[in-house]
Amino acid sequence: MRTLDINLGGLKLEANFNLKVGEAVDLTILVGDNEITYKGKILALEEFSDKVRAKLCFAPLLDWEYKKFSDYLGTLSHGRRIPFQKWLFVGFFILVSFIAYLLIHTYF
Repeated sequence: MRTLDINLGGLKLEANFNLKVGEAVDLTILVGDNEITYKGKILALEEFSDKVRAKLCFAPLLDWEYKKFSDYLGTLSHGRRIPFQKWLFVGFFILVSFIAYLLIHTYF
């Protein structure tokens, strides 16, 4: 089995064995050092030659599980942009400081 898409509401996976619509599925996702176990239900199936793609909906999560999973998904989708944003902020701060220095030095 492999995950094709995942979000806070559920996931889409590909399997090489039979699944049924309405079937309950237990999943364990590793988030850092923690394991979060989810219960899901298969909503729809798509068949491709020898594989099946299934859309699952997660059962409601506990608050701490939801937060941990949400943070984990955030790092997957935004993880590469955070360092760039930090450097952009630092660069902007340096530029503003330099302009302020020039203005103060010129007029005072």
